[in-house]
Amino acid sequence: MPKLKFFDVKAKESFETDKFTKFERKVKGGTIVFAQTKSPLTGIKATRIIGRKK
Repeated sequence: MPKLKFFDVKAKESFETDKFTKFERKVKGGTIVFAQTKSPLTGIKATRIIGRKK
């Protein structure tokens, strides 16, 4: 998997990783794809939007 940039809100810093899981959420007008990983800075879950599926 390619490296993605995530933001740790607790540490207020961003980090890059290629170890993440993808999941989808259905919303009005389509489906949004997210990536989620554990922050190496504080250990909390960091989530970002990858894109929209139509």
